[in-house]
Amino acid sequence: MIDSFKTAVSAYQNYNGTGMQMALFFASLIYLLIQKKDKDKRFFFAGYTLLFFIICFFPLTAKLIMEGIGKEVYWRMFWLLPVTVVTAYTAVQILMQAEGTVKRYLLLAAMLLVIVLTGTNVYNSTIFEPKQNNYKLPQDAVDICDMIEQDAKANGIAHKKLITVNELVNSIRQYDADIQMPYANEAIMGRKIERKKAAEIFRLMNSEHKNWEALAWYAAMEKCNYLAYPADGATAEILENCGYEIVGSNASYIVYRLNRTKKSYNGQWLITQYGGADGNQLMFYILQDNKGHMIVVDGGWIDDAEYVKQVIRTVDPHVDAWILTHPHFDHIGAFTALYNDLGKIEIDKVYAVDMASPELCKERAPWDDTSVYEQFLQLDIEQLEYLHKGDAFDLLGLTFEVFNAYDDYVEDYSDDLLNDGSMMFKITAEDESMLFCADVGKRMSDYLLDTWGDKLKSDYIQMGHHGNGGLKSDFYQFIGAKGAFFDAPEWLMHDTSGQYTTAKNSYLMSETGAFVYSFATTPNQIILK
Repeated sequence: MIDSFKTAVSAYQNYNGTGMQMALFFASLIYLLIQKKDKDKRFFFAGYTLLFFIICFFPLTAKLIMEGIGKEVYWRMFWLLPVTVVTAYTAVQILMQAEGTVKRYLLLAAMLLVIVLTGTNVYNSTIFEPKQNNYKLPQDAVDICDMIEQDAKANGIAHKKLITVNELVNSIRQYDADIQMPYANEAIMGRKIERKKAAEIFRLMNSEHKNWEALAWYAAMEKCNYLAYPADGATAEILENCGYEIVGSNASYIVYRLNRTKKSYNGQWLITQYGGADGNQLMFYILQDNKGHMIVVDGGWIDDAEYVKQVIRTVDPHVDAWILTHPHFDHIGAFTALYNDLGKIEIDKVYAVDMASPELCKERAPWDDTSVYEQFLQLDIEQLEYLHKGDAFDLLGLTFEVFNAYDDYVEDYSDDLLNDGSMMFKITAEDESMLFCADVGKRMSDYLLDTWGDKLKSDYIQMGHHGNGGLKSDFYQFIGAKGAFFDAPEWLMHDTSGQYTTAKNSYLMSETGAFVYSFATTPNQIILK
């Protein structure tokens, strides 16, 4: 209720702006109330205005109206106020009561002067600008459309679908309806985009940190073969590396054609790292290929369950495989909370670790919390399959290898069974691979290096234990990854208290040449080629 009142006040302030029209309106109402003539009119104007303000500012009625028309346009309610009518009517009354023509003209001049001095000229550069062409559209939009049409005609391209910046979306559609777009004005106005990949394109285009490789992936899936973006040499070079070719430009924009199709992404996977909204560490990844397959890794805390469900339903409600690395609250909590309430989500397979019993975990590590693990064990998961060290198989076209999963050997190296018994696995596409270390710690580093050697080497790595503690420095250096994923919030990435080693490990990975990903820029995405 309080929020509704605050919104109403804010809407009034937006409507009122910096002018004096409302002050003149209220002054006119006061004048009408104190004069003796036209009693019925003055009570009508005053009564209507009072009733209007009561309805608009009373929290309950304001909330009901906002639910109907939307908070963002609530200020339009104030269009119902008879501001112009009352002000003009009052001015006429004053002029009519003045004696003599000279007095009336002087009063009229004074009134016009007040309006001029207290108002704003509507014909100003913030609202109007000289037309750039006969279409009365931005010339950039006209140029972009003409370049696309010329390129399409020269190359025999019938299907034209463009991605561009928000400020040109409406103009492009007005000038050339033959050029399709993944989203229209409703996206810019904040409404939900129904097509999932189009929604991702919109998010990437509006992200401060542009991931052009991910954009090219979604563009190919959505069959968007053209891109128009502000001219920038550095950006142009990056886009060309992502499969875009320059087909034209003007002083402000470069137009590109995407030479990659959905088929050209065969065997490649888009991997997305998601972060938490509450500043906690967690682990949540989604893997997608161009055939509609999806793999989920972990998910985070119990409190993240609704968020995880929403993300999965947005991407694809059909989960081919859900991998649970180990039964800690910040990894399987969300899965445990939502498994019995999946709604429209379908899961074909669940892979997990046949972990030591909760009793043994607590006996070896009394400080640990096994409550979520105990809840997980009570779930009746028909799709569940336990994986073990040394398992290797094909998973939807990916080669899947398990390098670590709890067994008796873990007890020889560590008392921290839940973490060091995590599933460490590697997925390999056609040319590239990614190693997921889950929460495996330094006690297992030497054993894993001695046991698996070069098999551990990967192009990307998910850092052990979120990058805090985790594996030894020589383990990370041996992997030789070009990208390192820290499942950690910003405060943990930069903590210098000495209590955490995340900042140290981040520096280490940067020194080895790896690009560091963290929750500061999630969702983070790479293409596993």
